[in-house]
Formats: sequence, structure tokens, C-alpha cells
Amino acid sequence: MSIYDYETFEIQNLLDAIKLKKKYPKKRLNFLHRHNSVVWQGPVYIKILSENLNGKNCNYIVEIGENIALTLLLISFKIKILAIDKKILKNQMERIFSIIQNKRIKVIYLDSLNIIENKNR
Repeated sequence: MSIYDYETFEIQNLLDAIKLKKKYPKKRLNFLHRHNSVVWQGPVYIKILSENLNGKNCNYIVEIGENIALTLLLISFKIKILAIDKKILKNQMERIFSIIQNKRIKVIYLDSLNIIENKNR
């Protein structure tokens, strides 16, 4: 089963993810952390979330934006899955792919995810 087939829920913190895990204990889930939250929460918090949320039935996905310095920090913290909006980052995609080429980081496209509105917030 592909990551694109999983249901994807937007989260803003660890509590959102825990609630979703309890609500759907047997489903495979993607947790999408949007760029606007990532910017104000910072890369260290994102690293902690990544360590806590990546598992057998969960994928923690971080949306990256135009801030290349933040993207480099996320890559250095070994965030496993980064999401790109093709429309916004069209010019930077080649640079991002060249940076992550030899790292175990997956890049996916936001428009291909099955994003479901999180009604728990």
C-alpha cells in the first residue's frame, strides 16, 4: 500500500496525533504538519514529533515552504518524509532533490495526498 493511499490528517501538535491514533487504532494514517505551524513551532519541536510519530501504522509528513534554511534544518534532523506543493516550490524542487539525494528522505507531493479534515480540533 502506497503512502498516497493512507488517509492523511493535518495536525498541529502531538496531542492531535494521539487523539487520531486512539480514534483510528487499526488504520494506517499520515499525519501532515503544515508549513505555517512548522515555522512558528521550530525545527527542534518537529524533530521531537518525528521521533514520536513515525511508526508501523503512521507516517509523519512535514510540509516544506520557501524557507530553504528551515528545509535544510529539517533534512539535517533526518525528518523522513517531506511534502512539497509543486505550485509554490516549482523553482526550488531541483535544489531540494539534489540535497536529499543520498539521504533516506522521501519527498511527496501534497496534491496527491488524501487529506481528510480533522474535526477533533
